[in-house]
Amino acid sequence: KQCRKNGQVFMVAENAQFWPEVVKVKQVIDSGRIGKVYLAKANYWETTVGTPFVKRTDDMEHWEFRPERVGGGVLMSGSCHWIRPLRYWLGEVDEVIGVTSTPFHIQPGFETLSNAMLRFHSGVTATFQGMVVDNALSNSPFFQVFGSKGEIVVGGGFEGSVTVYDKDNLQGESLGPAEGYFASFPPTINHFVRAVLDKQPVDADTLFCSGEPRIAWAIYRSVKSKKWEKVWEENTP
Repeated sequence: KQCRKNGQVFMVAENAQFWPEVVKVKQVIDSGRIGKVYLAKANYWETTVGTPFVKRTDDMEHWEFRPERVGGGVLMSGSCHWIRPLRYWLGEVDEVIGVTSTPFHIQPGFETLSNAMLRFHSGVTATFQGMVVDNALSNSPFFQVFGSKGEIVVGGGFEGSVTVYDKDNLQGESLGPAEGYFASFPPTINHFVRAVLDKQPVDADTLFCSGEPRIAWAIYRSVKSKKWEKVWEENTP
């Protein structure tokens, strides 16, 4: 409100909604090609073995691994970039239930594994897994979206791929070209520039952008209560 009052722009620069593969999935869902969506899976994984982020884990003082700075562990760091696409595709999350653990120790209080179920207001459910580990991993899909007529798969790895499976493409149709996660940053910056120079409204206001940490906080509460927890009824962990 203060920014608007002073003619300034405040934007939470969440890049995942500009991730080209995420945008393609949204277009396929909206086209009706896979029918009515009933389930989605988000699989956020990073490993210190042979990934673009291997150098980060050489420095355990990096801000992203400090729970007092990020508010927790894997749920409060990279996971937000996997939760935003689920909201972008499926609407708002109503309640969650989850567990966390620490198979790979980084810092005290920084969980490195989280598994959760998310129930959306629409009735659609999704599973979310987030992990940072120090062992070799397969290139498992980042996302899968299941509908009454088919499935969409976003390939694992940051180089990007989208494949659609339906009755006419049982082996899958690749929706190229592959652009990848890092291609999400230029349009994010451009969106902010347009908001400043052309006074265009930002796609997601600050209340909406609070959704990712609210979901993470609800999962943390669920870990303690061992029950489903509402996302929007509590504002703090």
